Amino acid sequence: MAFSGDDTAIDIQDFAGYNQLIITLYRCLNSNQGFQPFFEEFQKQFRCLQGGILGLTHRPIRMIFGWTFGYPEGFEQWFLNSDLPQQDAALLHFSALPPRQFDSLTGCNPEVDILDLVGEKTRAWAEQAGLGDSAGMLVSRSDDSQVVFLANRHRSEGHYTPKELLQMNLLAPHIENAVSLFQTLYQSRTENETLTMALDHVSKPMIVFNELAQVVQCNSAAEAIVVTHPKLFVSGNGESRLRSRSAEFNRKLNDAILTSIFNARHGIQEVITLFDQAGNERIAVCITPLANEQSGSFGALGEIIAFQASSPPDLDKLTQLFDCTQAEARTASHLMQGLTADEIAREEHLSIHTVREYIKSLLAKNGYRRQAELVGALVRALG
Repeated sequence: MAFSGDDTAIDIQDFAGYNQLIITLYRCLNSNQGFQPFFEEFQKQFRCLQGGILGLTHRPIRMIFGWTFGYPEGFEQWFLNSDLPQQDAALLHFSALPPRQFDSLTGCNPEVDILDLVGEKTRAWAEQAGLGDSAGMLVSRSDDSQVVFLANRHRSEGHYTPKELLQMNLLAPHIENAVSLFQTLYQSRTENETLTMALDHVSKPMIVFNELAQVVQCNSAAEAIVVTHPKLFVSGNGESRLRSRSAEFNRKLNDAILTSIFNARHGIQEVITLFDQAGNERIAVCITPLANEQSGSFGALGEIIAFQASSPPDLDKLTQLFDCTQAEARTASHLMQGLTADEIAREEHLSIHTVREYIKSLLAKNGYRRQAELVGALVRALG
């Protein structure tokens, strides 16, 4: 579904909600509550009635694991022991989508009645629940199973909108990452597989740091970067720390990891984003605090995002997501690749005053006080 027009622009409140959702999602990785904290934030942001993350077989479609919210007591057991998954129009629709792509069952069309789309066996339940629309995505698919995320909305809240689907699609890759990690943990708890061991089941480059800022796990995707990158590496000699051969970036990296660990101890969930450059390749390192409050252990989760300087981000998408002009979007595209205001001015043949005005406008339009916050949002949105 293509999104265009001012009615799909994400405002300050939307982005604040999006950032909170990301923080809560990753925090679920070190919690015994499953995805419940994330579901509560998602319900609040998108005014959902019920939904969940469901692990399903292919043919027939049967639920084999999952986490749900908003359903009446006993629903999961009933759903598990029935053939309703095979008859559920929403599950059939979302499981047929490409991965990481949210859609609305009604196509965001207020003229479409969802009761006309559901099967005969589920129509009575949908009518009794007051179902008005359902949004969801295929999280992942393997040879013998698939994971689907869905969120139903009550009729009184109206249909989902293209703008809301746009927001959900920003969350999609993060949901995939978190579910993949949590699914591995969930299915192998009896074997005491930890979060750090689960990282190798995620294709996105990720690193776990312990309370001493040491690397305790660098998954294969991250290892492929740090082994070949001309600057970034993991030190040996028993220290096992993420380092850079650039003294300045090395200091920033060390400070950011330590800050995230301190933030984890104090319950502050702020993501810190840093950039390094080697030739045509720029990398962003996003560091998220990790806290296990029950065990009292703390650490940080690092994600490495690679950019090619010769392949700038989609300017049209930037204008939609950040409610900005094309000129401001060009500035934003440079910011998310780690360029400074001076470097952007030289690249775009503009005065430093003009670039700073563009940055000031981007901050004001999107509700950020500091440039670092804006850059973090840019990387999260388009990285």
